Order: sequence, then structure tokens, then C-alpha cells
Amino acid sequence: MTKTLTFKNEELAAIGNFLGTLSLKNKASRGRTKLIKLISAKNDEYNEERKDALEPFIKKDEAGNSVEGDTPGSVVLIEEKQDEATAAIKEIDEESAVIDFTEYSEKMKALYDAIVDYPTEFSNQDAAAYDLLMDQLETVFENEVEEA
Repeated sequence: MTKTLTFKNEELAAIGNFLGTLSLKNKASRGRTKLIKLISAKNDEYNEERKDALEPFIKKDEAGNSVEGDTPGSVVLIEEKQDEATAAIKEIDEESAVIDFTEYSEKMKALYDAIVDYPTEFSNQDAAAYDLLMDQLETVFENEVEEA
């Protein structure tokens, strides 16, 4: 049976960053490392899609190069098309990112077991990321118990 976690694209970085803050040992730590790699690959795909979606809305100079914004790595959007660009990005941000972890199932179960009653309190962004992650892991592993 295929085992997957589903997040919105815009949630990937926060969950990956949160996982990196956890103090874990052995198989749970290895599960975290595998999950971070899977999330990172999905996040790279997401960033590439955002970049491609923005391309038609980027202001170009006479040479056809993108006009850079005030912050490094940013670009200037064509003023009349900013609403369209925002809508295109919002659509990509809210798309589902499905992460298949079937081959790492044992390690993910160890990760789930290690963080289900994690001894540290979480706040703010970490609390939100923990909730998103646990919702997905519970869906997978609690259904597994019911099917057994």
C-alpha cells in the first residue's frame, strides 16, 4: 500500500524547517532526514513552478533581461499584470504537494512514534508545522492500525 503525506506547497518550507529543529535519535532521526530530503525535492519543484508562472509577468529591460528588484534575487513585475501574477502564485501556493514515503515507511513510523508525545512545547510557526505534520502522519499510521 502506498503511503503519502499531503501538504500545500506553501507549507513545505515551514515543515522542513521545523523537522530540522527536533532532537531525535536513531531510526526516528533517519526518518526525519529522509522526510526532509523528500520535502526539499518537492519544495524545489514548487519554487521552479513559481518561477515559471511568474515569467510572463516580469518586467524586461531593452536587452530582454529581467529587471531586478530592490532585494537580491527579486524581480520587478509589470505593473498592469500584478493582480494576474498574484493570482497565478496563489494558485501554485495552494496546490497539493504529495510526498510518497512508502519505501521509508518503517523510518517514518519511528519518526511518528518519537514526535507523537514530543517532550518539548512548540509555539508559533513550529506549533503550526507540528500540527500539519501530525495530522498527516496520524492519518497514515492510525488508519494502518485499523486495517491490521
